[in-house]
Amino acid sequence: MLSLDAVTRESGNLSEIFASFQGEGAHVGERHLFVRFAGCNLRCRYCDTPESLVRVPSCEVSYPDGGVETFANPISVATLATIVERCLDEDSSIARIAITGGEPMLQERFITAWLTDAPPAVGCLLETAATVAHGLERLLPRIDTVSADIKLPSNSGEGAQWERHREFLRLCRDANVYVKMPVSDDTLDEEVRFAARLAHETVPGAPLYLQPIASPADGAWQVHSSRLLALTAVAASEARDVRVLPQMHKLLAIR
Repeated sequence: MLSLDAVTRESGNLSEIFASFQGEGAHVGERHLFVRFAGCNLRCRYCDTPESLVRVPSCEVSYPDGGVETFANPISVATLATIVERCLDEDSSIARIAITGGEPMLQERFITAWLTDAPPAVGCLLETAATVAHGLERLLPRIDTVSADIKLPSNSGEGAQWERHREFLRLCRDANVYVKMPVSDDTLDEEVRFAARLAHETVPGAPLYLQPIASPADGAWQVHSSRLLALTAVAASEARDVRVLPQMHKLLAIR
């Protein structure tokens, strides 16, 4: 059992915790425990977790054995550590903790405190929009992998985030990182080219995944195969390792 006698007084706001298969990026297919933080600084048009955009009064925990429990927010480090430990005990196939959101970097102090005072028995993956770099240097030593999105203005509906992405990715230069770029038929070639160049300049060894955007309503892809092929060629003109990978959890119709 974890010793929680000296944990920090930091607390966090979470929306849900559950186990499933990772559906995106370099660890697709692995069994992960998703710890989803509530609150986000962006409002992307294609967001598939709108319930996590704002901080919520409670967090629902779905344990691997089928039990469900609700915890009032904010949640302490000790409470989160106990929940995670129980989930890992109930499901030995969990390979990694996926720290996701919302935008988990908005609660970096809590995450750093959790992973310092009560580190899980498995490694951690940080899933982030890569626009909030404050505190990243404190957190990175406690993270195994960083999954960093690049948000393109033409399909996200947000303004350009280029300098925020650059600042974040520069700090990840020596980390185990991969980059995801959501794309659709509306995606502009020049944005893909600029983003691929940015990724290559800041994290030159990182794989770049073009991720077809799926409709939040029905899961239908928002990019045709010919357009996807063209965008892949544009990205490959600037970056060495470009791959295409859809959201596999949507194709499998799982959480």
